[in-house]
Amino acid sequence: MINRNLTTKIIKALNNFRIVSINGPRQSGKTTLVKFIADQKAMNYITFDDQQKRNLALDDPKNFIKYYAKKPIVIDEVQLVPEIIPEIKTLVDEQNHKGMFLLTGSADILKMQKVTESLAGRIVRYNLYPLSNAEIQNKNNNLIDQIFQESFFDIDLPSCQFELEEILASIIRGGYPEILSIDEEFRNDWFDSYIDSRIQKDIIQMRQINVNRLLQIRKLLQILATHTSSLLNYNTIANKLQIDNKTVAAYIEILEAMYIIKIIPSYFVNLSLRVIKSPKIQFIDTGLVSSLLNLNVKNLFENKNGIYGSIIENYVYSELLKFSTYSKQSINIYHFRDLKKNEVDLVLENRDGQIIGIEIKAKSIIKKSDLKPMIELANHSKSRFLRGFVFYSGKEILPYFMDNYEIYLFPIGNL
Repeated sequence: MINRNLTTKIIKALNNFRIVSINGPRQSGKTTLVKFIADQKAMNYITFDDQQKRNLALDDPKNFIKYYAKKPIVIDEVQLVPEIIPEIKTLVDEQNHKGMFLLTGSADILKMQKVTESLAGRIVRYNLYPLSNAEIQNKNNNLIDQIFQESFFDIDLPSCQFELEEILASIIRGGYPEILSIDEEFRNDWFDSYIDSRIQKDIIQMRQINVNRLLQIRKLLQILATHTSSLLNYNTIANKLQIDNKTVAAYIEILEAMYIIKIIPSYFVNLSLRVIKSPKIQFIDTGLVSSLLNLNVKNLFENKNGIYGSIIENYVYSELLKFSTYSKQSINIYHFRDLKKNEVDLVLENRDGQIIGIEIKAKSIIKKSDLKPMIELANHSKSRFLRGFVFYSGKEILPYFMDNYEIYLFPIGNL
């Protein structure tokens, strides 16, 4: 079992909250993680992937909870029986003990049509994404905590040890645990089956949607893959699919609730303006989007004027997203684009309002002119700007100091 860096946080959360929920895509390792925690905490374990258990819970959710929750319990794939949520709420209100329930879900249960209870004030929610590169390498450092430290200049980080081809191989492979044990020639077969089963089974369970529309969602997913790391234009996609943009928005909401894609809002100092600026789209796993685009290391490397930069940006985003799940810093991730079309790929903002700019360049030589958008972001955010990073394919961490702003070149291979 590969150690998941979220484990300690979940165990501590069970000592502080009545209900802890772990959400994330199917096959991201949730079951393995909660079984381990159940052993550590002496909790019961059931899964609603078990048809008999699921039928019992659907037929009589109240007595099901009374019987199985006599002691702290893990309920795996709870989204398959959303009717059980009100009974969980009733029980935790009656008994009011810490660590009563550890729930997992392969879809955001709060966005399901059948769920009317929010469990507000009773639950804390965490996301478990596919394996990060750090977890695969058995490293427990957290880059987000490091880059938000008061002085990054004093941190002693090693130079990058990975060649570009190894980085691209990590991107194409992605982080789903099962993929690590599958021969490269069969990985696309796994991803094809994964996508089809998620669309055909999970979407229907999540929303009362006409089966005939599943093909539209499959086509939408293919189109979104070509738009990864790009601004999301609902009208353009609607025209390609020949459906209205409200339907596109509804489908995208479903795909995000299933942890396949993420919508990245724009950064603006004025909070009210963030929601009206165009968002960007990223995929949770670069292996999945690479499969949708029929990419391998060779054609990705040769296609430097096409999807190359977008996939590398998606990879950096995905790794930072995974770091954010167990960092001491509570952060939100945005993108920045001003009226002059200066763009910074990612903006990390902590609870204090401090921001770090992240620009991703798929090249090994960075010129001062490449830093201009970062300076514009710094000028825009003023005292909120802590420092900036340009992730690049070089091998050394290099400091730049421009206009009194602190900017570092950071090897993508250090992720």
